[in-house]
Amino acid sequence: MPFRSSIILALLLALPALAQSPEKAERGSIIEDRAARKLLQAGDARLEVGENEKALEIWESVVERYPRSQIRFVAHLRLADHLLLETKEYDMARLHFEAAAAETHEDDEKRAYAFLNTGTCFYESGNYGKCFTIMRDVIEQFPTSPEVNEAYYYIGLGHFKLGHFSRAIEALEKVGTSLSTQDSTIEKVEAGKRLYIKIDDKDFAILAPGEQVKVTCRTKSGDEESLLCEPVGRNARLALGRIMTTLAAPTPNNGTLEVRGGDQVAVTYIDAHTAEKGVNEKRLKEVVVVGNGLARITDGSYQRDLQAAVLGKPIHLQVSDADHDTTAGADTLEATLQVFRRKTPDEIDDELAKRVASGELEEGPDGEDIKSQIDPLLLVRSEPITFRESDENGVFRRSLPLQLGTAPGNLTAEPGQTIRLVYRDNRHLGEGTLVRTAEVRVIEGNLGEVRVTRTEISDEELRLKTRLRTASALTEVGNHYNEFGLNEKADLKYTEALEVCEDILEQARQIGGSFLEETYVQLWRIYFAMDQLNLALGMSRRLLAEFPSSAFIDEAMLQQAHVERKRENYPRAISLYSSIAKLPNSPLRGEGQFYVGECYESMALKAPAAQSAQLFEKAFLAYQKVYEQFPDSGRVGDAVAKMAAFYYQKEDYSRAVDVFENVLSDYPDANFLDVILFNYGRCLYKLERKPEARRRFEQLINDYPESEIASEANKIVEALKKAGF
Repeated sequence: MPFRSSIILALLLALPALAQSPEKAERGSIIEDRAARKLLQAGDARLEVGENEKALEIWESVVERYPRSQIRFVAHLRLADHLLLETKEYDMARLHFEAAAAETHEDDEKRAYAFLNTGTCFYESGNYGKCFTIMRDVIEQFPTSPEVNEAYYYIGLGHFKLGHFSRAIEALEKVGTSLSTQDSTIEKVEAGKRLYIKIDDKDFAILAPGEQVKVTCRTKSGDEESLLCEPVGRNARLALGRIMTTLAAPTPNNGTLEVRGGDQVAVTYIDAHTAEKGVNEKRLKEVVVVGNGLARITDGSYQRDLQAAVLGKPIHLQVSDADHDTTAGADTLEATLQVFRRKTPDEIDDELAKRVASGELEEGPDGEDIKSQIDPLLLVRSEPITFRESDENGVFRRSLPLQLGTAPGNLTAEPGQTIRLVYRDNRHLGEGTLVRTAEVRVIEGNLGEVRVTRTEISDEELRLKTRLRTASALTEVGNHYNEFGLNEKADLKYTEALEVCEDILEQARQIGGSFLEETYVQLWRIYFAMDQLNLALGMSRRLLAEFPSSAFIDEAMLQQAHVERKRENYPRAISLYSSIAKLPNSPLRGEGQFYVGECYESMALKAPAAQSAQLFEKAFLAYQKVYEQFPDSGRVGDAVAKMAAFYYQKEDYSRAVDVFENVLSDYPDANFLDVILFNYGRCLYKLERKPEARRRFEQLINDYPESEIASEANKIVEALKKAGF
């Protein structure tokens, strides 16, 4: 069985433990925790020597064998991280993150991390509504955790994907400096990342269709680039632009902003008409270029991080930090290399006694808890080390032989000791100095033989998987081109992706298993993107027929339903959407139910007057089911907004106002919020609450200036002002 198939099968076998009864989910004993921790560490040791598959099997057994132990949550996180970052199995990863986010998990820091990455899985799967819901939960439940920054970041990115630019900017403005490359109001940009520019100017409302705003970026090191910012929506006051930065010698006017460590970028544009009645005044923003440092201990190719270093073999060290790439030559960087040994039980007890006696630690009810506050490692030696910049700008490397013993002038250690690379990052996107570290455990043996064995096992399968990933990447590029209306470029990328998939399809059939399943999935995604609906439908049906228990089953059904809906075959689409809503464990159930309502609504708009009212009623009931039966769905806000629109059409203004208030207070990420504010204002006007109506129209104008109905709202506000409201 291929590697990935065996992992998925084992994970599926492990997952029933996620749905335990409350009685079985009670806190395990200390003895169980110790046994689970030893098993977890055994998995970690396997990973250290490159035996990834065995490590995963061991972590899965922690979940199966110790369903009451707190250590099982750590195992869930190990598995989830691998599925999210390595194999991109977002649905499977999400199940493990959800398990680790359970209230019975006593480590709030790890719970916050698990919660956040549950939302990340939804984001990566394109389920932005559900992503928003999870990220808002992170902000509410863990308000002081660093995950709050990440949560706002993903909310902003999701809204950008959906074209909700005002809400995207609102979320990104709340992101701390650690993610400032996405927020032009923060005066730092990380070298090698995109510099995003936002301009707020009321003059943009009178720009002609298609007109852009020119911005100039000049670096202190000598580069100069111009870019055009796009006004956001109609009659908007905002313009957005972005330009890629890279560490390199300046080459003006090549479309990329070349920078050096510690560089400064002056961003300017000409304000044609200022609030002070000036004309053509230059607006300037200074942005500092910084680098976020990263310390690594890797294999000889510097491609893979290691958890173990072998005595008698070289140890390969790397620090990445753009701040130190200050010249065209090979720059240098300073760091520290430390060697630790584990403290003996007597040393830990002595330290514990001294710190309790001094009042630094207080005796707790459980001796295990207070002892965990003692660092188990003791520093043996610490040596400064100088790195030299490699051919890759901003990347500094050093290789040293690791020897047994204590010979002066050499890097020496004993088996079982720990080597830690420590780099002090003085300039970065955050504040103050951050200590970047990487560490490995010293072992005896030969990791090289393990790596050779693994590469010989599946060279051909690895080559095919690489080509499949290439097809996936090409499809994503095509999707991005589509988002910007570049249809010809998008079609070119889709065609390239299709050629790759069709070329490997026959070999995929021979291999079978999960690789064939992934190939089918990629093919129907390409067909659907190319609008070849018959081929997309046929491929998704083949997937369902040959892999009836596939993790992609709900996504395939959703795509089939979308195809039927595009063809206006609404009864068939409703049947498929309803089937998704009935799947017991699918995260797309709420999506399916919401689309049932949209199908009925589309049918009502096309139907004769005699049938239209009945179809609108069915749509209303479908949206109500989203609210009542799928409260955790990312579509709840949208469904409630649709319900409110129906109340307005029926002239039940008081009831509509109640629903509008509920949406605005409880569902900040719902679609149609500009329409909601507009209809809210109209309902208040009908109820003779005209001052309140004016406030809602003004809120629409301020919060959604890019909306097509903002200009209409502005006319109503002016009329209300003249009437004295």
